[in-house]
Amino acid sequence: MDDVPFLFVDAVLHCLNSESLSAPRLLADPLWSSVADEHHRKREDYDFRLSNFLGMHGCSVHNISDHRECFEPEQWLRNDMTYVRIRRLLFTSLTTPATSSGTLTTAEQCSLQMVPYLNDLEDIISEIYLGGENERFEFLWKRPCHTFCYSQEDISALGWHIENNEKLKCVNTSLYSYYEVRHLLPLCAEKRLTWTMRFPHSFHRDIALLPYFVERLRNAQWDEIYPTVTNDITYVVPAQPEKGSAFYEDEHVRKEFLWESYGGSSLTITWK
Repeated sequence: MDDVPFLFVDAVLHCLNSESLSAPRLLADPLWSSVADEHHRKREDYDFRLSNFLGMHGCSVHNISDHRECFEPEQWLRNDMTYVRIRRLLFTSLTTPATSSGTLTTAEQCSLQMVPYLNDLEDIISEIYLGGENERFEFLWKRPCHTFCYSQEDISALGWHIENNEKLKCVNTSLYSYYEVRHLLPLCAEKRLTWTMRFPHSFHRDIALLPYFVERLRNAQWDEIYPTVTNDITYVVPAQPEKGSAFYEDEHVRKEFLWESYGGSSLTITWK
C-alpha cells in the first residue's frame, strides 16, 4: 500500500461521498488516512434548489451544514470546485434572497449548468408537482439518488424512481391508498427498499393503513393493532392512547406504524 501513488489515492477519494471518507478501512493505512482526513476537513456539501412561486422560477445553491450560506448558481460556479459536492436536489415553492428569479426558460438554462455537479445525489426532495410545465426539468428529477422524497398526489414521478432508479434505497412520501400504489410494492420488495409515509394524525387516515397490514396478517383484527374510534368528536371510553405503535415482521418484510394524538403518524415498510 505504501507504493500507491498519492495522486491515485487523491483521485479515488474525490469520488467518495463525505460519509465514506471516514470509513475504518481507509483509516487503517497512513497514506489513505492522511489524505482522507484532508478531504473530510475540506469537503463541503450543498443542495441545489429549483423554485416555482406564482409562476416565477428560480435557482439557488445552499450549504447544507451552514444554511445561512447560499448563492446564485452563477456565483457558486465561480468557486473552487475541488472539494464541493451537490448532495441534495430540492424542488420547492419557497424562495430565498439568493434565488435568481426569472422565467421558466432562464431557470431551465441555469439548471443545465448544474447538471455536471449532480452525479452524487443523496436526496431528491419534491414539494411541488413535477408534471405540467415542470416536466421540462425531467433531466433533473430523473437522476439517480439514494432517497426520493415526494408529497404530491400524482405518483408518476414516484413510480419512475421505484422502477428506474438503481441507486434508490429509501422512499419518503405522504400517505397513499394501498390500492393506488400496490402495483409498486412487488418492485419495492425486489429492490429491498424502505418506504416511509408520514401524515397528520387522524382516525380516518390511520384506518386507511389497514390494507397494508392485512396483506400479511390475513384475518387479523384491526382492533388488535389500533384502538377503535368511531367518531372523532365523541368522547370514547376507553380513551384513545396519546401515542402508540403497531409492529409486524416476518422473513420478508418489517412494518411499523407510529402515531401521536397531537402529532404526526408514520408507516414504515422495510422489505428484506
